[in-house]
Amino acid sequence: MFCVYLHIPFCQKICDYCDFRVMPVQPRIYKEFVSFLCKQIVCLERKNPGLLATAQTLYLGGGTPSVLPAEYLREIFGCLASVGVNVHKLTEISMEFNPESTNEASVEAALELGVNRISLGLQTFDAELLKLVGRSHSVEAGIRALNLLTSRRGLQVNADLMFDLPTQKVQGFLDDVDRLSDFPLNHVSFYGLNVSPRSRLGHRVSRGELAIDEDIYEPMYLGGVEILERKGLKRYEVSNFAREGFESVHNQNYWNCGEYAGFGPGAHSFVGGVRYYAPEIYPRWRDYVSAGCPSEMLEVDVLNRESKIMELLWLSLRQSRGLSFADLEAMGVRDAEKLAGHCIDKWLGKNFVVKSDGSIRLSGRGWIFMDDIVTDLSNVYSNLE
Repeated sequence: MFCVYLHIPFCQKICDYCDFRVMPVQPRIYKEFVSFLCKQIVCLERKNPGLLATAQTLYLGGGTPSVLPAEYLREIFGCLASVGVNVHKLTEISMEFNPESTNEASVEAALELGVNRISLGLQTFDAELLKLVGRSHSVEAGIRALNLLTSRRGLQVNADLMFDLPTQKVQGFLDDVDRLSDFPLNHVSFYGLNVSPRSRLGHRVSRGELAIDEDIYEPMYLGGVEILERKGLKRYEVSNFAREGFESVHNQNYWNCGEYAGFGPGAHSFVGGVRYYAPEIYPRWRDYVSAGCPSEMLEVDVLNRESKIMELLWLSLRQSRGLSFADLEAMGVRDAEKLAGHCIDKWLGKNFVVKSDGSIRLSGRGWIFMDDIVTDLSNVYSNLE
């Protein structure tokens, strides 16, 4: 499966926890950005004729794609059409929205272009927490956005929450999950806060102004899972929950090691078995595109056998379907299940994994210890002849 990702780097306000390559809204450079984005798309088509026409999903992420005016979105979609991307035949076209840029006009513009799935960044229904982490929307704006999006017939809506925020209480997060899951949603995501040392929030934590209570991570996560599953939203990936048939096709392609092309500053791609990404800083990305997208300006990671195995472990076990030993053996790992027997027994003994039908999958508290489990398996399968 092949997919396309577009990185729109503009945000109305950069959140205090953010360490992505984003930039404040700058209407004066929208036209320039879109022009270079389209040039980058055309560059890939010239180097890989016909590849983009095979795309099955399209994802507009960021940043905040919904801040980009409709005229520029139309120009981008026109460019995609010119290189063979038929949006009417795509399985899924997703676009990220934030509450402050969710309105009748922005939603209608997206729908007219063919967007059929919108992901809304809410993070929390707690007004004080929104301010603390530097979000630019109010609780009321989040609720209005939810009501507007879920009222659109045929539009699939995902909503994001965050947990383990500074000063957040376990019950506060569980109340957020409970409240969100009462909306008519078929998909919900929640993510534990990852404090980057280079973010504003990271600086405040390092100075001792704020603290992250790691002890509440587990009860928040497991409690949130219980609420969503009780309401019919099943976990299919560590942070993603959906009613049957409404899982994100695009994201599953990432987790299943499918190929994709990313466009925009720092957007990652996986094409022809090679992972790479363009310069992340906007002026450098612009220079890269101006120069005709030369490969020597890319950061490249050619996967060898061992790195492919490690990637399979991480990406498989983060999904509810788990790791199939047949997939490892297809990579040349002989007696994969037997080889990891002692390691697997260790985690089976803790009831952190379940083994069945030639595969293992995480269970119960095993989702909390996913990194440890994957690391153990990585040690088993590394440096094999």
